[in-house]
Amino acid sequence: MLSRQHNFYQQFLQLVDALLIGASIWIAHALRFFILNKLIWFDDFPLAPQFANCYWMIALALPFGPLALEYMGIYQTQPPLNWLKSVERIAWSLFLVLLAIFTCVVIFRIPQATISRTALGLFFLLALGSLTIRTILFRFWLMQRGSRVHLRQYILLCGLRKDREIWKQRFLSQQSKNFEIKAEFDFLEEGLERFVEMLHDEMVDIVVFSLEETIIPQIREALLACEAEGIEAWISADFIQTLFTRVQFDQFAGQPLLIYRTTPAISWELVAKRIIDVTGSFALLVLTSLPILLIAILVRWTSPGPAIFWQNRSGLHGRPFRMYKFRSMVTNAEQARAELKSMNEMSGPVFKVKNDPRVTPLGYWLRRTSLDELPQLWNVLHGEMSLVGPRPLPLYETASFGDISQRRRMSVRPGLTCLWQVRGRNQITDFKDWVRLDLEYIDRWTLWLDIKILLRTVPVVLFGWGAK
Repeated sequence: MLSRQHNFYQQFLQLVDALLIGASIWIAHALRFFILNKLIWFDDFPLAPQFANCYWMIALALPFGPLALEYMGIYQTQPPLNWLKSVERIAWSLFLVLLAIFTCVVIFRIPQATISRTALGLFFLLALGSLTIRTILFRFWLMQRGSRVHLRQYILLCGLRKDREIWKQRFLSQQSKNFEIKAEFDFLEEGLERFVEMLHDEMVDIVVFSLEETIIPQIREALLACEAEGIEAWISADFIQTLFTRVQFDQFAGQPLLIYRTTPAISWELVAKRIIDVTGSFALLVLTSLPILLIAILVRWTSPGPAIFWQNRSGLHGRPFRMYKFRSMVTNAEQARAELKSMNEMSGPVFKVKNDPRVTPLGYWLRRTSLDELPQLWNVLHGEMSLVGPRPLPLYETASFGDISQRRRMSVRPGLTCLWQVRGRNQITDFKDWVRLDLEYIDRWTLWLDIKILLRTVPVVLFGWGAK
């Protein structure tokens, strides 16, 4: 696992573990003094002095608990711990927390009569159970993450045969199995043109370069090709200068790397973006469930054919996915597209026609209000799209890109709305301007920019600004 990614996971798990430990202390005291004390033992001893002790214990355990877990090796990923070993180390960590509590009792001369041993015993059991469940769930998620196709990262290995074999072993040794070697490339046997073709044919997410002095000029050209398409590149050396805007030093399986990236690295902002995607799409699906049902009935009633139209679109790095919409055209719209080619109002590979004769009367209204896009909330919830991101294009349009740099718009997850939506929408007739806005979004991305785009999308949708 990349050390940068490992550090992110570790910080997140430490926060979760601290909350679990603090909650276990509070719940243990609540069980002792508000349930066992009243319902079983019928004890009338005043509750406040003893129950209040849980708060200074929580204040002590919140920072000390994760430190004890880290000291016992709970957060290590290489080699992975089995669950029995994890339980043992968690138990020892909690023993250290209890030892710290008793040390404070002695140092600060806290009356032992106000310390409930029953509550501390309950805390030990609750924390042991919750932390064990958290550990098992995290490792299960880590293992399952690699089995989900849209989350798997496809690797292109470049370099001499001996170097590629070493990198194969490094990837195969990873616990998460989130990497899949899609193809290999040898610069001594194949040229740059074939390298660019492989980027398209294999739809790779990461290119790993193993440098040799004899192939440095070829690799530099290959790096520039990766930069133009927004594909992440790993280099196992530190002496190449390129035009990439973001260069980070990291390591994988102990091997130092320079990572050249044009998109944001993993961060709390990206986690918050995904949380907003999941909660937002789920809430909107629930709130619009009745309108979705009514629109589906109207689509079927007003024109022959299915209510939902699906089409394969280009997702992250060109990976195809099935995108859903309410059908707004006649059923033979795809076949009739060739006949309308001369009416195309958008320069470049994208097809846009004003007053498209294929659009049904209801479909015209759905497009004006953007209600035809509601089924894409499922794509967002499933992880194939985001609420904010460049609009996904059909596969035949992305295959026709005339400028290789236009593919960099696919270096982030596509979205329901974007800068193109709020800055002109279908009034923009030059595909280069569309791409320019998408690349501006990628280069300037922050969570606050997403929020601003979402807020600006509301009036655009309500009043149909720029829609056709």
